[in-house]
Amino acid sequence: MWGDADTRWVPVGEVGEVRMGKQLSPSSRSAGEQYPYLRVANVLDGYIDYSDVKTMGFSSAEREVYGLAPGDVLLNEGQSLELVGRSAIYDGAAREFCFQNTLVRFRPGSKVLSKYAQAVFKWWLTAGVFAEIAKKTTSIAHLGGDRFARLPFPLIPLERQRYIVEALDAVTESERVAQAAIVKLRAIESGALPSLMALQRVGDPQSVDRDYVACREIFSLTGGFPLSKARPNSAGKYPIYGSSGFAGRGDRVLTGRPTIVIGRVGEGGVGSVRYVAEPAWVTDNALWVECIEAGWDPEFVAIYLSWCDLRKLRSQTGQPLITQGAIANVRIPRMSLEEQGRVIQVAQAWGEQRILQENELAKLRILKQALADDLLSGNVRVNKSA
Repeated sequence: MWGDADTRWVPVGEVGEVRMGKQLSPSSRSAGEQYPYLRVANVLDGYIDYSDVKTMGFSSAEREVYGLAPGDVLLNEGQSLELVGRSAIYDGAAREFCFQNTLVRFRPGSKVLSKYAQAVFKWWLTAGVFAEIAKKTTSIAHLGGDRFARLPFPLIPLERQRYIVEALDAVTESERVAQAAIVKLRAIESGALPSLMALQRVGDPQSVDRDYVACREIFSLTGGFPLSKARPNSAGKYPIYGSSGFAGRGDRVLTGRPTIVIGRVGEGGVGSVRYVAEPAWVTDNALWVECIEAGWDPEFVAIYLSWCDLRKLRSQTGQPLITQGAIANVRIPRMSLEEQGRVIQVAQAWGEQRILQENELAKLRILKQALADDLLSGNVRVNKSA
């Protein structure tokens, strides 16, 4: 058994190299030797997204300094307060990528495993350690290479590090399986909708040439109200529907009728659609839609608009938000209420399966965090023979 005597608290900078990346400048954009570099947008929670990589100038000497090696841990240096310190392990080829000064690189020494170090950093992120030491300027928090390097790191024997990594990896693999199932179910939902509606397909005699109608002809679209106008309501609070995952509580009743709510700003909630069957208060980050023509089930309309992926409207117009005018132009196929009901029934069945998987994924993430808390805090003793 390993006990507390096996844990030494050592500054991060003594168990590995801590380095800030290269600052982006006008001269680096026009330098002759352009090489790909990673930035905050590439370093997500536990993995690196290589799909959108930019380039800037790095000399041969700079590539020696800022070039990444497999096993390097990258942390967000400049981010929102709750995300500063988010980390991932670089798994590309040696010196294929460099990194910008919006990131901090931790290169583990011989006494630390990369995966163990990243598990500790993830633990610190969740516990608010990084938020506590970060320096906030305007809306951006900065981790600071020096402040990060001074944090006390729980250095334990390599054998114990491997055990912790293996235990956390086992849960991570279950997370990947659950996440893949969710992605598959979403793809099936998206692909099944055209068939359910029998939409027109070239050369397919079974499809139906449906009549389409613009949203403006059958719906009223109204912007929400600023949160600052909320007032206490003795009758109780109502759900707030905005753009950030439609979360929170509000106290202003917008409507008691079934309503469609569309988030239209931000990155997470933009384009999300909710069918609301209860009184709700809608923020100015969203639109609420009501049918002005008979023969439409609002739940069907919400399903169809979700399938349309309204996020595309923002990219097409170049606007930072989805405008009422853009949504008003979306065309919806006319279907009988019976046909709409069949679409709703099937979509709900797929949705229930997806929700089960999402709940399973949420449970796994809670389990993983609890396991990390126990293992990394030393609350659970690790047997060498395990």
